[in-house]
Amino acid sequence: MPPQDDKETPDELPPTALASLVAKAKEKVVQEPDRHGPAALKAMAAIVRDLKGMPELSVTRESGARIRLARKGKVGFVVVDYDAAVRVIEVSTGGFSEPVEPGTPKSHRYTLVGAEWQRMDEGGELFAEIKRHLVKLYPELATD
Repeated sequence: MPPQDDKETPDELPPTALASLVAKAKEKVVQEPDRHGPAALKAMAAIVRDLKGMPELSVTRESGARIRLARKGKVGFVVVDYDAAVRVIEVSTGGFSEPVEPGTPKSHRYTLVGAEWQRMDEGGELFAEIKRHLVKLYPELATD
């Protein structure tokens, strides 16, 4: 039996063209500072601040980056949630009895464009959309 050698066997495969990508990626891909997180928390704080004093409104902080808006004694709610992994604010609703077309998204995602949170499908602005959802909770505020 031959003696065991404690030295590691060098990798027998030569480097591929992929190996050069690591250095190039480290050079080109620079981690941008997260401006979405602080902006999302400010947006959520603004929602809570601006709705303070709204009659019968229940604002529940479900986590550090998630709030639920509901009206006491009424069906329906609006959830505003910041997903740090993908850097979006997601707004979803539930409990409303309005008819929904099959395939209609149950939530919408908003991304920070400049200083505003715009819907990713180019459908609207965060605060305007939340206002529209709140009118579902307060139908007496709807204007013709």
